[in-house]
Amino acid sequence: MKAGFTFTRIKYQSGNWDTDQRMPANILNSLIEYTTIPVNMQEKVVELGSHDLFNAGFCYLSGHKLVQFNSTEAANFKKYVQNGGFVFADDCNHDIDGLFARSFEKQMESLFGSTALKKIP
Repeated sequence: MKAGFTFTRIKYQSGNWDTDQRMPANILNSLIEYTTIPVNMQEKVVELGSHDLFNAGFCYLSGHKLVQFNSTEAANFKKYVQNGGFVFADDCNHDIDGLFARSFEKQMESLFGSTALKKIP
């Protein structure tokens, strides 16, 4: 039987996309412990500018430096999300309104409009 869930990390050109090496194991271990979802234990890395992105149902995007997608990355990100893809974005250092958070939010605003992101109370 083929695994049902693959942890896919997005590699992007700006910033530092591979900041938290523990996150895949943390999520995969929690899925195994608390769910019955079949899990592929091998993390997959896809470039945001690649069409391989569209083969993933779940993607993890991390960093704590500037996020500034190039035109291909921006187009792929927008198409991926609009077609039902799920992106878990993580600043990895919990720096509220830090550089990663501000630049990622600005990228989302430019791709999806000023009301695309909302703070969760």
